[in-house]
Amino acid sequence: MTKPIQDPYEAEPSALPFRTGGRLRRNQEYLIFYFFAISSWCLEIAAACLGSLDGAQSHYFIATISPFMATHWMAFLQTCWMMATAPRSTVPHRIAYLNLACRFQRLCAPTALIGMITWAIGYRYRYKASSQAYWIIWLVVWIVDTVVCIMNVYNNISWESDLLYQIAPHYHQGNFWLGVLGIRDICRAKYDPYEKEGIELEEPLNRGV
Repeated sequence: MTKPIQDPYEAEPSALPFRTGGRLRRNQEYLIFYFFAISSWCLEIAAACLGSLDGAQSHYFIATISPFMATHWMAFLQTCWMMATAPRSTVPHRIAYLNLACRFQRLCAPTALIGMITWAIGYRYRYKASSQAYWIIWLVVWIVDTVVCIMNVYNNISWESDLLYQIAPHYHQGNFWLGVLGIRDICRAKYDPYEKEGIELEEPLNRGV
């Protein structure tokens, strides 16, 4: 049972009322995102392995953890910017925004999982090869990405999913928990406002605009 949302048909403005530069095509924007995301995961695993040998003071660890942080934050900020400037005045806009929120999970959830496993192993053998700074770094990575995932679920995924159930009850949403884990999008089907099976057309989302 979804939680009722007050005034679901009121158009919600984007968090940032402006855009800078031209708008990339969707496939170009996705290509940039996945380049940063996959690079960050590979560098994260490499840093975890190399740092376990010589600790956080190792040049190899520093040479992999630094670009990992950089690429992770690039993908992170890119998705934040897309969500902050995304329009949310129609049902298709809401569907696109929910998919962006799920993509946010797709970036942070694997990063948090790798950080958690690395921290657990590094802490277990903290008196051996791994230095104290090594497992503390991975503890911070794990906590930060986990907190971001939880906040995104409550503030974006749950809200937008419940809202879509109210304003577009005929639209089929996928598995909610798979979307939370970032495994797949909740909204994969194409939205068709006329495919109702006897349901009356809902009130337009941007009424009074």
